[in-house]
Amino acid sequence: MRIALCLIFVLHAVSTFGQETEAEALARKKAFNKISNYNFLQQTLNYAALSYVCPPGFDRGSPKGWYILSADIIPQFVIGGEWTRFTAHLTARYKVRILHDNKVAGDSSLPVRTPSFMPGATLYYALHRTPPEAKSLNYVSLSFFHHSNGQDGNELNENGDLNLYNGNFSTNYVEPAYHFRRRYFDTIKMAKKICEDAEPNYFDLYGRVGYEIHFNTAKELSSSYGTQRVNFSLGLIRVRNYCDYVKGKQVNLSDTTIQVGDSYYRERYRMLFSATFIGGSRDRGLSDLEHRLNVDLSFYYRIPSSPNTSGFVSFGYTGSDTYNIYYEQNYFYVRAGIALGFFVAPNIVGSKRMDTTEKNISRRFRK
Repeated sequence: MRIALCLIFVLHAVSTFGQETEAEALARKKAFNKISNYNFLQQTLNYAALSYVCPPGFDRGSPKGWYILSADIIPQFVIGGEWTRFTAHLTARYKVRILHDNKVAGDSSLPVRTPSFMPGATLYYALHRTPPEAKSLNYVSLSFFHHSNGQDGNELNENGDLNLYNGNFSTNYVEPAYHFRRRYFDTIKMAKKICEDAEPNYFDLYGRVGYEIHFNTAKELSSSYGTQRVNFSLGLIRVRNYCDYVKGKQVNLSDTTIQVGDSYYRERYRMLFSATFIGGSRDRGLSDLEHRLNVDLSFYYRIPSSPNTSGFVSFGYTGSDTYNIYYEQNYFYVRAGIALGFFVAPNIVGSKRMDTTEKNISRRFRK
């Protein structure tokens, strides 16, 4: 009898242990997926296009010479998070240029000529799970955007020139794209170690290749605007380790309980090269390469006291101006000003969150 009772007890213990082990494995997998999904959402923001604002005279090169203000505002309203592998960006993009008065051209009252309204959405999907410590990231996206200038005048003047004053401009496009990121940690240790527990600094090499297809372009403009575009970008982000000190003692200021030895990553600067080639047939003298190629090289240095603001300078050539109905203009340019975006900043996502989640799961099943 005793032997039977012991055997039943042993079998029950083994069965319970197996069930707990399986449940713990499922819980760990669920926690891993949630962290990966959240981390992917954050990284789609880190590598998204940046907004910029140029002060008076800091956007030069166009036929207008310079602007009182030049801005490209790209807010991202994000849908996604821990519970879904997909991430969506809803974007209400807006480009505006405030002209300085040019009496020869008839400008007065610092006019704003036909701003670009570019609402749209982008859906992102990770090709593999992306925990915070992953060195490789590959994902794809599908975008849909509308581009118009809010004007309803004739697209062309009587002499056949584009109506830059109040001519209608509108087009729509879809863009499938492939994105990647590779992370490279420093192999040479710092001669002077600033933070006690500092992990290696690193570079993020990231880029994308996209194919734009335009449709429903304004009738008078469709033959010259170009129906296809190949977009390419390649960027490099420098991320460094930082820590806080109080009276010479390294502390963690992000927690209510001060802890010794905590450090965190922050972006220091980034460089970005981008290029666009316009395909398809184009009349109005826009079929040459000089009217089909746009290139830009930009440098962004994050303002130390801000997690989402940087100074920037850009050099480039636009073969077809991206400012709606001005697309016939081509010129070299230089810009400088303030850029806004989702730079790499502390306490957004990190390996410590993974460690905490793992400990919580283990503690739960030990009770």
